[in-house]
Amino acid sequence: MQDYDDEPVQRPKWLAWVIIIGMILVVLGLLNLGVRLYIGTPSDQATAAKTEAVAQQRPELVQGQRLVQGSDCMRCHGVDRKFVGPSLAEVAQRYQGRSDATEYLAGKIREGSVGVWGRTIMPRHPQVTPEQAVLMAQWILALPAPQP
Repeated sequence: MQDYDDEPVQRPKWLAWVIIIGMILVVLGLLNLGVRLYIGTPSDQATAAKTEAVAQQRPELVQGQRLVQGSDCMRCHGVDRKFVGPSLAEVAQRYQGRSDATEYLAGKIREGSVGVWGRTIMPRHPQVTPEQAVLMAQWILALPAPQP
């Protein structure tokens, strides 16, 4: 009887190629993600142009813009895109007609909310002063409506 333990196991060559190609695709996917995160997409450039236009039209809102961008708001909200919560442009569009929109949004920024935009929870931000919250709300309300 022949002993097969001494011979190495022969795997098909195509299996090695499949593994190599799969690894290359994963690396290319990660590089693509990195390019989008660090360089930006055309919509990111359009968003930057919109926020810059708001700052040029109403320079008093620049401080509110800096407060929003310097806080953790952008972790959950995009200017034009929905992430965890609604986009800031959608928020502006929803509350444009309210006479107390600035105070209402400032309160939501500081106190948080639940269920206003579905099941999404807006956490409290007690570290933001009432004055800062008003500046942030004014900038948000000045954003143009989102493009369909």
